[in-house]
Amino acid sequence: MTEIATVRVQILGREFPVACPAGQEHELEAAAEFVDNRMRHIQEKTGNSALERLAVMAALNIAHEHLTDHQLLKKMIFLYLKNYNLQFPYSCL
Repeated sequence: MTEIATVRVQILGREFPVACPAGQEHELEAAAEFVDNRMRHIQEKTGNSALERLAVMAALNIAHEHLTDHQLLKKMIFLYLKNYNLQFPYSCL
């Protein structure tokens, strides 16, 4: 059974207790800092201070970047395999 730790993270000055597997506290704190920075950046750009709105905008921006990076990685792998005349099932990517 996995041991669970509770970490209190700060996002836009508000504290949130979040559970995570023991030993992954630093990764959670880094993720919270990343989200906090992203939300602060959006807040500065838009002037909007509604926490829910900022959270949704940050989540959408982060998801878009993740999906774009994933597509780019797939293209890079495809070009690498093509360059070396290798076969790889595309469905695995």
